[in-house]
Amino acid sequence: MNRRAIGYVGIGSIIFFWLASFVFGALRPSYSHVVNTISELGAVGTPYSVLWNLIGSGVLGVLLAVVGVTIAREAQGTPSVSRTVATLLLAVSGLAVAGQGLMPAEMINGVADVTSASTRAHFVSSLISGAAWIVGALMLVRPMSRNPHWKGLHIVSIVLVVLVVAASIVLQGTFPDGLAQRIGNTFFCLWFVVMSIRLISLRAVPEAA
Repeated sequence: MNRRAIGYVGIGSIIFFWLASFVFGALRPSYSHVVNTISELGAVGTPYSVLWNLIGSGVLGVLLAVVGVTIAREAQGTPSVSRTVATLLLAVSGLAVAGQGLMPAEMINGVADVTSASTRAHFVSSLISGAAWIVGALMLVRPMSRNPHWKGLHIVSIVLVVLVVAASIVLQGTFPDGLAQRIGNTFFCLWFVVMSIRLISLRAVPEAA
């Protein structure tokens, strides 16, 4: 696919993720988007967990990896070590999202069972996804500031990364778990949407040098 098509994939995957989370949440009468985390939709033994893990984590993660790789390559058109590392990190971030579906959490009375190997692997995948995205996005700040077709978006990246980090630190324990997680996820998803819009708009301009 060309970068314009991948830009649409990026926007579509984020819209699909949020719509799917509300649909799957609605299929569980006791589920609260404020209280319950998104991971609980795919917890072992919960209704439709296999389907959620397949499309809500697996498919989404692969798509985010593809979109992330394209963003990194387009933001810094000239091959370099930093571009290679950023590309790899954004690919890892997306694949780690998919990994969360392959290794769902196990719950006991509504609480994650941290003694479970699957639960621990799920949490590790989540941490890898977030950390890889943060570092990868920050590594693109300098290239974006130098690329006339991406200039200005380096500030957007910095702001969204700071908001994600702030949400994960400040909101945890202050807001209900589900709400705190969704606020952080909103900023994470917004980064992909904004960058995907730029991929679409690049159709009308020459390739970045």
